[in-house]
Amino acid sequence: MKKTNFLKGIYVKPNDSLHAILKSQIGDLSNGIPAGIALVIDNENKLIGTITDGDLRRGIIKYKDKKVIAKNIMNSNPVTFKDGKSFSEVITELPRKLSSRARKEKTFLGKIIFVDHKHTPVKVLDYHQLWEQSVATHRHIAIIGMGYVGLTLGLKLSEIGFQVTGVDKSKKIVMDLNKGVSHVYEPGIDNLLKEQLSNNLRVTTKIPKNADVYIIAVGTPVKKYNNENKPDLKILINSTKDVGQNLTSGNLVILRSTIPISTTRNSILPNLEKLSGLTGGSDFHLSFAPERTIEGKALEELRTLPQIIGGLNSDSVEATVAVFRELTPIIIRVDSLEAAELIKLINNSFRDYTFAFSNQLAMEIKKFNIDIVDCINAANSGYPRDKIPLPSPGVGGPCLTKDPYILDTVSEESKKESTLWKHGRKVNEKMHNHVYLSIMEQIKKVDKDSIDCNILVCGLAFKGEPETADIRNSSSIEIIEFFRNSVNSIQCHDPIVSINQINELGLKSVEAIDAFKNMDVALFLNNNKFYNNLNYFEMVRDMNENPIIFDGWHIFESKEILNIRPCVYMGLSSVKDSLIK
Repeated sequence: MKKTNFLKGIYVKPNDSLHAILKSQIGDLSNGIPAGIALVIDNENKLIGTITDGDLRRGIIKYKDKKVIAKNIMNSNPVTFKDGKSFSEVITELPRKLSSRARKEKTFLGKIIFVDHKHTPVKVLDYHQLWEQSVATHRHIAIIGMGYVGLTLGLKLSEIGFQVTGVDKSKKIVMDLNKGVSHVYEPGIDNLLKEQLSNNLRVTTKIPKNADVYIIAVGTPVKKYNNENKPDLKILINSTKDVGQNLTSGNLVILRSTIPISTTRNSILPNLEKLSGLTGGSDFHLSFAPERTIEGKALEELRTLPQIIGGLNSDSVEATVAVFRELTPIIIRVDSLEAAELIKLINNSFRDYTFAFSNQLAMEIKKFNIDIVDCINAANSGYPRDKIPLPSPGVGGPCLTKDPYILDTVSEESKKESTLWKHGRKVNEKMHNHVYLSIMEQIKKVDKDSIDCNILVCGLAFKGEPETADIRNSSSIEIIEFFRNSVNSIQCHDPIVSINQINELGLKSVEAIDAFKNMDVALFLNNNKFYNNLNYFEMVRDMNENPIIFDGWHIFESKEILNIRPCVYMGLSSVKDSLIK
């Protein structure tokens, strides 16, 4: 009778009073017992009736000052299911059971009661809880796209118990992943990959036909069309077609790729319906659940960040909730597919624009030789509102560089000429040329011939904190392109980016220990903590006469650098030197 004891708090007997009924309806959420229902049992613990909030209200009105007892107000013909039935079976049988009790006007019950072979109640679930659990039993998830987003998500879903099939068109990526070698950098990812390959994860080039959930997480790059940056959705549309050809009734499709607003409804849905012959919202579920993790902490943030979910209908939302609730503690339901699509664009476009504010300041005040970082730190110090971000040599990465342009498709459809977020993106892109011109100006001022100069670039990844090996849309790479035909040599160092990645760019990789020997200019272009521990005394000493140190992230103290030997210390908006005049 263990299960009977578990539900004891919501049991009442036929002659129990109003007070006992009210007490039983409180429930016990900590033990998974929903509030709002009392179970009436006989002396043998058999279920003989139920009392809901509505039953109780009607009973009080009917009996008024007479004694209210359970047997007088209970529903003596409750809908029950045998314990052990699958949740899908329950959902299938429910309409028939409601109809047989002349309850055709109701599409579902508030509470679902399970009984054992003696008709003793053993479990009570809310209807939505039942629906979520029925979807959660679909343990086979196919993730289309094993890039950064798809791989990290697949690994965490696999770790918590889902059967995951990762799908990618690249045979090399699939082959490496099956060897336990990740093509993306993330702390702990290789160990997790090897562990899950022997548990719940498999990786292939073909979409499985027996998946229950399809998550599309392919790239949506921005490319130039008629000199304008536009989102390229070819990979996404092709992936959608592949999914549509394998879709069966009851499946769930989740979009995770960043896309223009209304793409899911206006492009993805029609493709899925046409290729599958099914109807979205009734035959299959469709939702948009944006990825918002930061590279370097994705495996951690997948378990901690709130998950935004918008769906084609409420059932699509709840089906998606059932998957992500296993992963993250906070679920945020939004009103539509379009709202969910917009939220990812809002987050990244806003960040990019705030960085543009500081970057434009750095460019504009350069003529005053004011250190913008010192000024912003002073402005933020002790001031409780509106923290201003620090400027940088540029804002890179696969998200911030494209999402403002994807968001800008909204204004283009409204035939507006410009937007704040598009302007911000343009400002951040100008920082690359600003850095180049500032350094070339200093090279000339210290009487160096640029064509004879040797330059060392420190930090090639698009960001240094949290550290990553991702060089996509890296500001460092963009800045290097300006120097390629202007200087004698360019050498590069990054503590995370591999030598092969650097060589593939046609650049020379060097070790940090002796990287500064015979260098005329050292550029620090990302804020990897590795550079905080450099022996900057030896760094400056090893460089050629009148060296230039460009510190794009305020890693060093200018006074300490300038005291080592005659040299130039540059920030984004100011120049200091200790040269002998």
